[in-house]
Order: sequence, then structure tokens, then C-alpha cells
Amino acid sequence: MTTEYLQEDGKLYELLSYYCLPDDAWSIEVIEMSESRRGLMHVLLPDEDMERPCEVVLEGHIPTGVLKRAIEEVASLARHAGASFERTRNSTPAAEPSDP
Repeated sequence: MTTEYLQEDGKLYELLSYYCLPDDAWSIEVIEMSESRRGLMHVLLPDEDMERPCEVVLEGHIPTGVLKRAIEEVASLARHAGASFERTRNSTPAAEPSDP
């Protein structure tokens, strides 16, 4: 799990990115580090199911700089999403050993 702390407009924000195994997806979250630890953004970027859409939930105001950094993280992870799926799909199956 990658954690990055961002500060803007006198407030502290946490940017989390990690692989969510139960969902087979990359998860990116922005949390306002106030007393209530309010979640402001959650993106679920599917990794194995190329037909499944990306899920985005926004709650409240996200400062421009924090939103920009979160979008950069989503774009970075999107480059890797589905890579193992594509490698598996495009690889040549191993030859079956023949019976003597």
C-alpha cells in the first residue's frame, strides 16, 4: 500500500493506493485528515475483468492540487491494469508432452 500526504488550503489529505484482492482491482482513495477522517474520493480500477467499468465515488470538495495528484495516480495504475490479463491472453500455451 502506498500512502502519500498532501497539504492544501491549510488541510491535510491522505492519498492511498493499493491492490484490493477481493475486487481484483486497484483502489485509490483521498481522505481528508480532519477529526472525522472523511473519505472524499474512491476509485476502483478493475485489473482482471476488462469489461468491468471503473468505479468513481466523489464526496465533497477536493482541492485542485489534491485532485490532480489523485488523477495522476489513477492514470499511473491504469497503465498497469490488465497487463497480466493481456500477457496471459496473448501468450502461447505450453506444448503438451506427448505419450510414448
